[in-house]
Amino acid sequence: MTARWTIGERALDRSRPAVPQPATLQPGSRGIVDLLFFLGVVALLSLSDFALEFFGLPYNSPGGSIIVKIHPATYLFSVALGLAVIANPNPVGYLASLLLRCMGSTFLLLACILLWIFISRYKGDQPASFLIDAIIVAAIIYMLFADVGERAHLAIARAVHVLMITNCCLAMIEGASGWRLFPFVMSDTEQVWEYRATALLGHPLGGALATGVYAIVLMTVKDVRGLSERWRLPIILLCMATMPFIGSRVSFTVVYMTAAAVLGLRLLHFLRGGAVSLRALVAVLVLLPLVALVIFALYQMGVFDNFINRFINDKGSANSRLRLFELFDGIGLINMLLGYRMASLETQVRLTGLAEGIENSWAGHAVRYGVVITGVLWFGIAAWFVDMLRSAGRGAILPLAYIFLILSTTVGISGKTTMMSVPAVIILALSGRSRNAALLRLPADAGNDVLSRIGRGVPLPGSGGVRLS
Repeated sequence: MTARWTIGERALDRSRPAVPQPATLQPGSRGIVDLLFFLGVVALLSLSDFALEFFGLPYNSPGGSIIVKIHPATYLFSVALGLAVIANPNPVGYLASLLLRCMGSTFLLLACILLWIFISRYKGDQPASFLIDAIIVAAIIYMLFADVGERAHLAIARAVHVLMITNCCLAMIEGASGWRLFPFVMSDTEQVWEYRATALLGHPLGGALATGVYAIVLMTVKDVRGLSERWRLPIILLCMATMPFIGSRVSFTVVYMTAAAVLGLRLLHFLRGGAVSLRALVAVLVLLPLVALVIFALYQMGVFDNFINRFINDKGSANSRLRLFELFDGIGLINMLLGYRMASLETQVRLTGLAEGIENSWAGHAVRYGVVITGVLWFGIAAWFVDMLRSAGRGAILPLAYIFLILSTTVGISGKTTMMSVPAVIILALSGRSRNAALLRLPADAGNDVLSRIGRGVPLPGSGGVRLS
């Protein structure tokens, strides 16, 4: 038995007879749910941990209630999913159907619950609340996208484009001028010497990951929701120009290598007699020399000096990512199975010389919680990755591989970050399937892109509001 959202009063394809669905599983429309979902996406992409601290919420600061330690977007997503379930005429049946259709995300939620119980029972000296924003919300986001209609999906995609473009522009302004939208504060200390931009997305590693995922989706996915073809190349170039200002070396390398590979394949296709659109050819001939001139001028002005110095002298950052595996040398059986106590782990980290901490999500899980429960968590994360591939298709392979690489070289999801949830929103919003996507046949350049249609309010087939009575 499956649950499907109905598609409003107007028939989208009169040539096909309507197939009746069981009334008990029809959730109706998702007006309130989609509004909360949309607001959650906006909050997630615009309110970084630095912004929350700036506005007076001790999100990362010591002390305070657990209520203020959870991102506002997580509350919005959770309420949206709860309303989607209880507003259904058959909440139990719909919830069961949703969990079965989102099996990978269901496994991830179960794994997080088991890890939370394990930490509460055996790791009283370590917090478990980081699981909410770091991992659990990614599963909730996937479940919300599972039944989103095309109207709401398009609105979310437009919001993602607007916010990502805004973030890129702010990051370039911050990197070039030294001004910051929100102070870069770590451990109650403002990082006044830090040159890397934070903009809307916060910490440079998370901002670089999100910007890189966005750029790679635009490079590799054929049909990007909410964006017409004529804007694709300029936005890709904008993202690539932003990467040095954010400052993540791994993200910079991956994005530029992906761009080189895509450009090489396009050139090979052209040399083998393939057709190339006149608009794309003119754009390349005009934009590439202009971009090269701007980059050369900025280089001469010394804008990229700090970023280049990070490649020349990384202050042992790359070496620390290799030395962290020394934490497993001579580890006892109990610590291998159940993980280190916090005090013991901190001692081992200092003795190993890991000044920046454990910059590998998977190693961070293993040394803290042991291989048994960590293996369960990893299985849940792998299942969630499979869910993402099922929804977004082959176009998600490269972005997901990139996410895995970055999580393997940063603290990532072994701490409280949004390095799973933000990329999930970008991938699912721009390339994920809607519940009624098969019924909609919009032209590729029908003017539904965010830059040419924003504010026009052109109606699309969709659903109304959720009825709670």
